[in-house]
This record gives sequence, C-alpha cells and structure tokens, in this order.
Amino acid sequence: MRRLLITLMLTGMAVLCYAQQGLSVESFRYLEKDLTALTHETEREDQNGNRAALIKIVTPERGFVFDGGMLGVVDVVEQEGEIWLYVPPRSRHLSITHRYFGKLSEYEYPVEIVAGRTYEMRLDIGTGRYVNITTSVNGASVVVDGRNVGVSPVYNHYLTFGKHSIDAVSGNYEGSAEIDVTQNTEKGVVLMVSMNDISPLLGEVVVDVDNGADIIYGGQRVSSGVWRTQLKEGEYVVSTALPDCDTVRTSFKVIRQQQNMVKANAPIPHTGFLRIYSRPHNVTVICDGKTELDLSQTLSMTVGQHELTFSHKGYNTVTLNYAIQRGITMFDTVSLDKMKYVRPVAFYFGAGYTMRDLSGVTAVIGAVLFNNDIQLTYTFGTGPSDNVYWYDEAGKWQSSIQYSHNTLSVRYGYQFMPIQRMAITPYIGYGLESMIAHKKEGTGNYVDGATASTVGAGVKLMFVPVGHVNLFFQAGYDYAVSMDEPLRRVIDVAGFKVDGFNATAGLLLSF
Repeated sequence: MRRLLITLMLTGMAVLCYAQQGLSVESFRYLEKDLTALTHETEREDQNGNRAALIKIVTPERGFVFDGGMLGVVDVVEQEGEIWLYVPPRSRHLSITHRYFGKLSEYEYPVEIVAGRTYEMRLDIGTGRYVNITTSVNGASVVVDGRNVGVSPVYNHYLTFGKHSIDAVSGNYEGSAEIDVTQNTEKGVVLMVSMNDISPLLGEVVVDVDNGADIIYGGQRVSSGVWRTQLKEGEYVVSTALPDCDTVRTSFKVIRQQQNMVKANAPIPHTGFLRIYSRPHNVTVICDGKTELDLSQTLSMTVGQHELTFSHKGYNTVTLNYAIQRGITMFDTVSLDKMKYVRPVAFYFGAGYTMRDLSGVTAVIGAVLFNNDIQLTYTFGTGPSDNVYWYDEAGKWQSSIQYSHNTLSVRYGYQFMPIQRMAITPYIGYGLESMIAHKKEGTGNYVDGATASTVGAGVKLMFVPVGHVNLFFQAGYDYAVSMDEPLRRVIDVAGFKVDGFNATAGLLLSF
C-alpha cells in the first residue's frame, strides 16, 4: 500500500513537471496481420459508405479529443489500454488535444491510410516512456509497483518518469527488477526480469476455514473452504469472507520444507434481533430443526432466513419463517391453537363387540363432516342361541337348530365435545335384521334367513387417548317395525328377540 501511494505521488509530480512538454507520437505502423477493421463486429463505415481505417492508439490515459481535419473522424471507441480511432481512407493529418497534456497539431501520417487496414500509434503523453517487459520464464505474472499488468511478455507498458519495481512469478520461479525512467531513457526500452527457482524456500500450506468461506490472499479470492498452495518462508495474512458477514483476517507463519496447517478464523455473521411473545408462554422453540431457543429474552440471530417451530403439549405445532435483517429488531406474537383430539371433520373405521340377545362382532365405517356423523355398521352374529327343537304337526321331532343374528344398519348423529378428548354423539338409525340357522341334528334347517327391519336411537361415547386412536362405547334401543312370519315363529319358539337394548364397545382409527 505504501509503495502504491508513493507511485501515485510520483506520477502526479511527473504530470505537473512534464505536461508542458506536450504530446508526441512515439511510433506509427501498419499492422499487416490485424484484421480488426475488416471484421463484421468491429468494422465501421464513413459518411460515404466506405469502410474506415482503424488506428489503435496505445496510451495510458483517457480524455483525448481527436480532429481529423476536413475528412473528420468516423468513431472513437475506448478499449482496455487502447483507444480505437476510426478514420476515413486517405486521411492525412490528425490533431490530438488533452486538457492536461496539451495539443499535438497536424500530425502527418507517415504511411498511406487505406480503407479496411489497421494501424498502431504509440502516443507519448510526455510524462514517461513505453517499456517492454520480458522474463526469463515466459508466461510469468508481472506486477509493476504492486499492480498486476498481465503475463509476460508485456508490450507497450507506459512508465512515468521515476523509479519503478517489477516483480514476476511463475510457479516456483520468482524474479524482480528495478528501473529508473528518465528523459534520457531510450524509447522502446526492453526490460528483462531474471527469474530463479525458489523451491528450497517454499513450504506446503493448507488453509482451512469453516462454512466454506471464501479465502482471500493478496487482495484476490483464491479458494473457498480449503486453500492448498506453496509459499516462501515468512509471515502471511489471509482474509475470510461470506455474504452477510464481517471479513476476518488470520496471520500465520510458513516454515520452509514443511507442511503448514492453518486454521483460519471464520467470518463473523451479521446479526439482527427477534422478539417473540407466545400464547401459551412456555412454548418450546426449535430454530432450523436443531437449536432450542429461549423466548424469555430478545434473540440475537444471524442475518438470513430462519425456520422456527413452536410446540407445546396439548397444542398444535406451528412452523414460521423469519427473514432476519442486519441490526434490525423484529417483533411477533405467536398463538398456538389447542389440539383437537376429536376431529370435527374425519373419516374413521374400526370394530367392536355388540352385546344383545344374540351377540356378535361389529365392523364400523363412517365419516364426520362438521360434526355430522354418518355411520354404517355390520354385526356378524357370533353368539348362537340355545338349541331350538322343531316338531311336525303330529308332534314328531324333526330338527335341533341354533340361531345367530346378523344386522346391517345405518345411523346419523351429531357430535358434541364437552371436553378435549371426548365426544358424545346422540343418534337415530335404521337396521336390517336377518336370522341365520345352524342345524345341529335332524332333517330341516327351519327358518333360515328370516328377516326384520328396525328403527332405533341411542348415544355413542368416544374417547381419544392418543393421536388417531379412538375408543368408543355405543348403547341404544332398536324397535322392530316389520318382521316376516318365519321370524315370528322363531321368536315364539326360542324366546329371543331382534329388537331391544344393545351395546357395542370397540376401537376406531380416525383420519
């Protein structure tokens, strides 16, 4: 940095001291192999539709005004290190003016200006000399007064009057040189930088930093996360950087012919603040799926997006996203809804055991829509009756039969929730009853398939111990509204009935 400041001071002094010398053209030549003026993307035409000639003006400065006389100037394009001046063919003179470096009047081209040709003009602003820099190892990176100027060989590099240092690096080869540019320095001087193998002075270096941060060395980003290189023995500094973080410096020492492991300091994240009030107050908060936070105080969080999950026993879990901004405090209130174990909208199915005159196993399927409960059940009789004996008209024994009772029913009810885990559903229903005969002895299977229809009413109690699991108890009374004659005969003989009180207990899965 100090060297750069000195160079800028010297340059400023040189401009003041030598600007009065005026502008001059150091060299002008035709570039036979350069087709820029003929290439479609870079060609220009004059006002008469003729292809213009191109003069590539090599200069370290900008801000020139060009005057081509009667024929004029077609176009001026500024490039890195050059100014492209398009002029009409057969141009003879050029005037150049600069507010600091004076005026070059009526410069006469030393060669004929032909349409479509490219020329080079080295413009001397009067404050230094053009220098060509070469190195003993080609392709070396060249640094002049602390500023990288390209890869060797470097042609037409303008150096102001004064002393300059040149450094060159290529792999394990380094070299340096100094030059004192004066008015007596020859124009077009060639400076050779001799380079030497510095392998014996190098140490292997591995710089590691967390979070994949960028590693910056010598003002340039050299890697991310891990940087492997070779450096000469000595002391060095690297910086680490990430978006939304403060850049951090790390100093380290390199020992030659050794592997030097460096743990660089990670960039310090920018932070913002988050203040959250919750209902209920003692909720559990997990940030980004891993860190538990304490909401009793203002939270300091890194800048960027964060996902917070709020939970509490008996309440529904809530997940929210927050965009934290640097130095800004955000406020929010989060209210959790009490968990509804009994669902006002649900689909359910399950099974239970039904107790009645002839008991059975009951399959249940149903749905709740805004607390309106529609249920379909089928009870398969598993509790057969005692033996029923059948005789003919003469009183002769015919058969010994046991009976079971099957029921298909549909029920409608409305669900009430007096407490969090319990529901009470009064219902009305309609059922189709059928009697199944199981012959034990004899010749006839009397009254098999006898039927009846019933209407009924009752209540269903449901308790939700956990999640989707429901325990239920259902009790009601069914009344037979129709019954065929065979069923009446069975009831008269056997003494059981298809209507009356019944109760079912079982388990449901609700979704």
